[in-house]
Amino acid sequence: MASRISGVLDFTVARLPRKPAAYFFAFLVWAVTLWFLSAGNPVPKNGPDIPHIDKVAHFVYFFGGGALLAASCGLRCPGTSAARLFWLVVLAGCVIGRLDEYHQGFTPGRSGNDAGDWLADTLGAAAGVLAVVRLMLPRMLAGKRLAGVPAEENRPKSAKKSKFP
Repeated sequence: MASRISGVLDFTVARLPRKPAAYFFAFLVWAVTLWFLSAGNPVPKNGPDIPHIDKVAHFVYFFGGGALLAASCGLRCPGTSAARLFWLVVLAGCVIGRLDEYHQGFTPGRSGNDAGDWLADTLGAAAGVLAVVRLMLPRMLAGKRLAGVPAEENRPKSAKKSKFP
């Protein structure tokens, strides 16, 4: 079962972009989208009332942002330790989450400064960076690529000595 999951991960990662700028651009789009989502009024409830569903939404959204930032930084500086990358992205997620909550405090119809949302933001960013550091970056930096393409042709020159597990 584990080898099957590893094969699926290898297959998926082989098709992802290798340029850090692609992930950074996606992160910027993510941040701008967050700004506009925070500036708008919440969607009226038409469905069932699920307790704390907003915390799940915060976690999932910041998981994506943390993963994008971790991929960008990890590919840009492949010699960076996993711990340093983790704390850098978690700190960025924490600051962005706090600024998001502060911004919501000035938006009519929104209740900003919710510590639960901020915690969900930070934990989502932490989970996103962990997923990237453990599952994606080692495969990308090790040169596991599409079949038939030599790994050396796809490996960045600075990725020879990576500290990622």
